[in-house]
Amino acid sequence: MKRFVIMIVAILAISILWMAGWFYIAGQVRAEIAALSQADGVTQPRLTCENLDVGGAPFSFSPHCTGAQIISGDITVDLADIRGTALFYRPFHIQILATGPARITDAFTAATQEVRWSNLHASLRLDGNTIERFSAVADDLVYADMLMGEQIIGTSDHAELHLLDATSPDAPAGSGRIYDAYTVFENVASDPYDIANGRMALDAQLTGLPDPALWSDPQALAFWQALGGQLTLRTLQASADGLSLDAEGQASLSEAGLVNANLEVASQGVADRIEALVGDPSVAQIILGSPGEDGTSHQNLSVTDGTVTVGILPVAALPPLF
Repeated sequence: MKRFVIMIVAILAISILWMAGWFYIAGQVRAEIAALSQADGVTQPRLTCENLDVGGAPFSFSPHCTGAQIISGDITVDLADIRGTALFYRPFHIQILATGPARITDAFTAATQEVRWSNLHASLRLDGNTIERFSAVADDLVYADMLMGEQIIGTSDHAELHLLDATSPDAPAGSGRIYDAYTVFENVASDPYDIANGRMALDAQLTGLPDPALWSDPQALAFWQALGGQLTLRTLQASADGLSLDAEGQASLSEAGLVNANLEVASQGVADRIEALVGDPSVAQIILGSPGEDGTSHQNLSVTDGTVTVGILPVAALPPLF
């Protein structure tokens, strides 16, 4: 009998301690999210919620933000609902769900867009202060311009974004992080741009990335350059009815913030679309080159200290990015 009483007392004590720990951590989670509402919206995005709750007891933490608003610089994003879940024993693996639509407003240009979806969920895995992996998957995407009524710009049945930490364990200190990025859009359509049955897939790598806490800083590109950052476009493949485009190349920034890059492009049908948009065939030929006997255009674009050249001919000057 005495052993039974001791066991009951032990179970009660563990349960009380567990719940006390849960309420303490839930309070910390609430405080961290609430602190984002005090950010300046410039060096760090500001997140505010009409209602903020943290549930999930006793085995998970599930913050729930309704009437969410995210402000970063001139951009404001309004969302109906954002919720996340992290298990008690896996606090650095967070599942995120968002309910649309997302209304995007640019205070500088007064442009207003809306993004809608039927399902959007994401997974974020952290390793200390760094992002180990981020994945987002969405279905039935709709992108619309809402400035003058509603004009649907494009749709996609399915989209994915994956960001994976590829930094070597023995990477020297001060060299930044390395991330692999993968993106795919399936069954893309756009009436304004006459696109049907489109698909886009991107495989890229970013080196020299600073701490994720600095990614939203206005000087993020300067930090990236200081760490010797480089963007490598391993492959970009885009296709639609009557169109195809393949590209690969590298890009980096000089100490003055000027772009240095090299891009190889092969395309079919894209030059005709550019000509129709700008009304000048020479622009399409400069950007994509003249089509060969098989109808494929090949072009190599180089950028040196912000000066864009085709062959040996300079065609444009890009401003510094910081």
